[in-house]
Amino acid sequence: MKYRLKGITLDELSVVDRGANPGAKIALYKRQGDLMDDMTEGQKAKMKEYMDKGYSEEEAMKMCMTETKKGGDMDPQELAVKLEALEGQVADLTKRAEGAEAAKAELEKAAGEAGFDIKEGKLEKRADPEYVEFAGEKVEKSAIPAAVLKALETQTQEVAVMKAKEAEVALAKRGADELPHLAGTDLAKGKLLEAIGDNADILGALKAADAAVAKSMEEIGSNPLNDEASASFRLNKMATEFADEHKVQFESAYAEVTKSGEGLRLMNEARAEGK
Repeated sequence: MKYRLKGITLDELSVVDRGANPGAKIALYKRQGDLMDDMTEGQKAKMKEYMDKGYSEEEAMKMCMTETKKGGDMDPQELAVKLEALEGQVADLTKRAEGAEAAKAELEKAAGEAGFDIKEGKLEKRADPEYVEFAGEKVEKSAIPAAVLKALETQTQEVAVMKAKEAEVALAKRGADELPHLAGTDLAKGKLLEAIGDNADILGALKAADAAVAKSMEEIGSNPLNDEASASFRLNKMATEFADEHKVQFESAYAEVTKSGEGLRLMNEARAEGK
């Protein structure tokens, strides 16, 4: 028959080489001082309730301690202390988190000013921005709405075309003014002068050639080229007009207009005039 012994107080424990009852089991607790000193008022009241129900002091104490571990009664004052400690920890963590956010913001700002972006904890070099010119000012493309940007680009292209045409008109005028007697279109002569630039030797040679052509035209008063009624004059005029219209050299225009039709007839007449 098995027995459970309760309410036993042990005054001494001795270790032996051979126990008298090897099958016996005992739960033993040992600590410094009295457990009652560390118990809260709520735990003590609970322990008293257990002892009133017939449990021994050790059993009641064990049950109270077990309930405490499982989240049983807690003294309000102790709970307040723990809550205050937790609030302090939360405040400290909040302050540290705010500091970390501020440091992160400063780092992102510094990186952005240096032309870098922070992605997944890594610095990436930002692509150089593209600019468009508007009203004499450079504006970043990304800051302009797509519709406005398209309109600006179209306007820029139109302005470029207009400027190119204006440049051609200016070159043609220069060719007509500086080399009026040389063969070729005014635009071709203007482009030739532009290509020469500040080369005084070549420019002087061209102007001398132009002057020689003018002088020869004056000296040969009977030259058919000076007679508006002659075939040579009319053919030369036809070739000049063709060259101006199609933006080609006078020689190329002359070859085109004399292939057939009126130009071919005038060329044959001009040859007869020269005989």
